[in-house]
Amino acid sequence: MINSKTACVVLNGEIGDYEEMKEFIESQEYGKIIAVDGGANHLYKIGVVPDYIVGDLDSIDDFVYEYYNEKGVEVLKYPSKKNETDTELAVIKAIEDGCVCVDILGALGGRIDHELANVFLLHYIMKKEVFGRIVSKKNEIYIVENDELVIEGCVGDIISILPLKGDANGVTLRNLEYTLEEFDMSYSVPRGISNVMTDTLCYIDVRDGCLVVIKNKFDK
Repeated sequence: MINSKTACVVLNGEIGDYEEMKEFIESQEYGKIIAVDGGANHLYKIGVVPDYIVGDLDSIDDFVYEYYNEKGVEVLKYPSKKNETDTELAVIKAIEDGCVCVDILGALGGRIDHELANVFLLHYIMKKEVFGRIVSKKNEIYIVENDELVIEGCVGDIISILPLKGDANGVTLRNLEYTLEEFDMSYSVPRGISNVMTDTLCYIDVRDGCLVVIKNKFDK
C-alpha cells in the first residue's frame, strides 16, 4: 500500500509521541510530505523537511516558517476566508501530484468539529479513487463504501464499525471476535463498537452502504 505515490499530510492536531512519529514517517518512505499550516511545527520538531507547506499560515511558528523557507520548501499560501479547509487544500495538492494513497497525521485531539471534518474528508479522498486513512498514536481511521477493506494489525486490536450516510446493508466481518455475514447495520445504532481482531488481518465488507472503520491499537 505504501509507495512513492503515497502522501503524508501532517496537521496541527495532537501527536503524542514525536519519536514514534519520526520513526513512522521514516519507515513509510512517503513520496510527498505536506505540512498543513501548524503541522510544520510538528515536522520541525522531528527534523523532517516537507515538500510543501499549505494553508493560511495562521498557526505556523515564525521561526519554523523562516527555517523551511531557507530550505526552499514550496509554500502554498491561501487567504483565511475561503471555501476549503487547509487540510482539504493539502489533500487536493497530493492528488494533483499523482498520489494514490494519503495518510493524514495530527488530525485528532483538537476541536471536535475539525476532527469530524477530517474524518469526513476521507470520503472525499475515496471518491477521488484514492486510498486515505487517518493515523495517530492509538488509532487508524478508514472509510469503506460498497467494497471490502482489509486491515492489518495485531491480535487484540479493537475494531469499531459505524454506518455513515445511512444504513449499511450486507456487512460481513471476518477474523474478528464477533463475525457477521450479510448483516444489515442501522444508521445511528452503535452495534459495531469494540470488536476484536483475532488475526493479523481482518476483513470488512459492505455490500450496500458506507462505513467508518476505527482501529484502536492494542496496548501491549
